[in-house]
Amino acid sequence: MIPRHLPITQLSPDDGTHYWVGYYDKQPWSADGSQLLAHRTKFLDHFPTPGEPCQIGTIVDGEFVHAATTDAWNWQQGAHLRWCTLTGQEALMFNDLDDDAEPITRWVTTQGVQLHSIASPIYAVTPDGTTGLTLDFGRLSRLREEYGYPALTDKHPDDPAPKEEGLWKVDLISGERTLLISINQLAQIDPGEIDLTLDSAPHQHINHIMINPAGTRCCFLHRYDRDDGILQSRLFSIGLDGSNPRLLMEGMVSHYDWLDDESILAWGGKRKLLGSGTSKKSPKASAMTLARKSLKPIYYAMGKPRFLMNKVMGDSYLIIPDQDEPETAPFAKGQLTCDGHNTFFRGNQHIEPNRWMVTDGYPDLKSNQPLYLWDLAKDTGYEIGRYHTPKDLDGPIRVDLHPRFSHDAQSICIDSAMNDARAIYSIDTSSLTSPQEIAS
Repeated sequence: MIPRHLPITQLSPDDGTHYWVGYYDKQPWSADGSQLLAHRTKFLDHFPTPGEPCQIGTIVDGEFVHAATTDAWNWQQGAHLRWCTLTGQEALMFNDLDDDAEPITRWVTTQGVQLHSIASPIYAVTPDGTTGLTLDFGRLSRLREEYGYPALTDKHPDDPAPKEEGLWKVDLISGERTLLISINQLAQIDPGEIDLTLDSAPHQHINHIMINPAGTRCCFLHRYDRDDGILQSRLFSIGLDGSNPRLLMEGMVSHYDWLDDESILAWGGKRKLLGSGTSKKSPKASAMTLARKSLKPIYYAMGKPRFLMNKVMGDSYLIIPDQDEPETAPFAKGQLTCDGHNTFFRGNQHIEPNRWMVTDGYPDLKSNQPLYLWDLAKDTGYEIGRYHTPKDLDGPIRVDLHPRFSHDAQSICIDSAMNDARAIYSIDTSSLTSPQEIAS
């Protein structure tokens, strides 16, 4: 890894409030690059409670332009705020709650004029902007607080694998919803020796939906709590017509992005030492699970150094083909050794698709978060920054960098609390990613 710390500029106002974009899978800049998506609040030190809305809008020339408020938000993903041209003009699309505290999606202009709404929240949107995918946010709110909305409740809290909840396809014009696959159906795909439809695998839920560049398939996580307390992750893909669901990987899977239409780059590991979540443990796996529980307090006392997951558990970045019984391949082995939020630059007329990948890491022992830029053509990585994060901002209120490329790959946008306030920053990457530098 080559150290090359690059110039950084604060984009959000320094006005005593707190700003962030949201998750790493959203393009924050408008088409012409003049406006930047933003959430704004007056506090940063606690998870939102019902009745604590946040403002949404854009940042233009260092000033916040307020467009709307929303009651459906969290620190990790905001209100799933994104740009959308469904209405024939570039508008803001975001999740909110209606008067009955039910989740909806709204479209407004950057000046706050409402254009459209549907009676469903949205998680991911196809590249053509006509179709959305979503999940059951009430269940997510109960089981993974940091990704849910505090006003919502789980409609099936006592059912480990409900038939009425799962992955939904939504027509963004009419709001019509179609259940592509239920949690109950997922529980019956390669369950091993455990009946995942019963209480032996409680707290099943779906998270992290991501659509491939062609808009033909998506991937997502099916997760549940094992009886030994370990969170089991199962990475699935499925056609947007509900066809050909595939179990791509099981064990630990966290963050990922589509490398292209046929493969996914993910941080994960099969964790064979801990045994499978869908079969009985060997004596060795039982011993490793006990050791993991014993060492967990030490791990937390050390500041949760994520690189240990690479050294001890064997977690790493893996290229996973979207096919039946895929064979994974290592990516940046021995260099990118920490879980992060990885995303690819899709290319433009000057830079080929997927030439560049950006990812971050979790805080090190000095509470600094690294930022990495990877050149796939040269198989070379750069540490382009390392930024302080306050130790008391952890758990559901943590501030991940969530890096995202600009339209021309000359900048990367991050969220950070490096100056004790949530703020949005831009890193100038042109010294590495400009067409002139690439050609040299």
